[in-house]
Amino acid sequence: MYPTSRLDESRIGSRATLEDVDNAPGRAYSPIDHGDELSSSGAGERKRSFRLVSRFFNEGTFVLLIVAAAWEIASYFLPPFLFPSIERIGRAIVTILTQSSSFVSIEQTYFRIVVFLTVGFVLGSGLGVASGANERIERTFVPLIQLKQGIPGVCWIIFATLWFRDMDARMGFVIVISTLPSFFYQTRDGFRSIPRDLWEMVKSWRPTRRQVFFKLVLPGLIPAILTGLRVNLGTATRVTITAELLAGNSGIGYYLRNAEEQFRMDVAMAWTAILVAFVITTDLSMAFVETKMLSWRQRPERED
Repeated sequence: MYPTSRLDESRIGSRATLEDVDNAPGRAYSPIDHGDELSSSGAGERKRSFRLVSRFFNEGTFVLLIVAAAWEIASYFLPPFLFPSIERIGRAIVTILTQSSSFVSIEQTYFRIVVFLTVGFVLGSGLGVASGANERIERTFVPLIQLKQGIPGVCWIIFATLWFRDMDARMGFVIVISTLPSFFYQTRDGFRSIPRDLWEMVKSWRPTRRQVFFKLVLPGLIPAILTGLRVNLGTATRVTITAELLAGNSGIGYYLRNAEEQFRMDVAMAWTAILVAFVITTDLSMAFVETKMLSWRQRPERED
């Protein structure tokens, strides 16, 4: 054995670090140890790269590619007003994005979706929290919510067209009415799902109502709120386009109606692609926020 000092022996003891052991006197350089470190780090890098690639190229992407290929094949055998080629749809998208009037319509539709969805969220969530906290309020508003659920969305568009002259007022009324029930039920059930033990623990500290809301209620409602926003994003988009299509004089739905009247399937698909890009981008942003804010949740183990 090689001679070592007491200090070196203590450093190579049970609490020694890997660097202490490697640099200890009499410790020969072992390429195997360092090779293990390099191989493990390389494996970690490859695993992260694989996850990044699989996030964008998964089974869903493969299905979309199959649909696109089937569409392109159909365009060779069917007339363009039924199945235009992907290249023709791409040209229509470029034409739309290079026209200033088209940008105005896109901004109008996006503005209506975002602003009026936010209004529906505030009203629906407020009523949901109030109903979860007070049974009398729940008995007052639940029958109205159930009545609204029985009326089709097209009827609300007709009502809005007869009641309001302003286009944005029509859109706002229809979007708020359509998204409010989902926000109401999501928030009410989220409020009820807060464990009783947490309520008792917080009340033992004699907090103010403001402290109860920000320390207990709001954190407990975040999962329900984020789920409601993601679900109602699609609802608000569909309702807005339908209202613009039937009773609008501006927006993406209005241009979709013009494309239908002119039998321009390529233009209709181009406007649809622009709308879908907005919905997917917004949904991915919400998913990112949900991942960051709910990182404490344990995910169940699933098979790949």
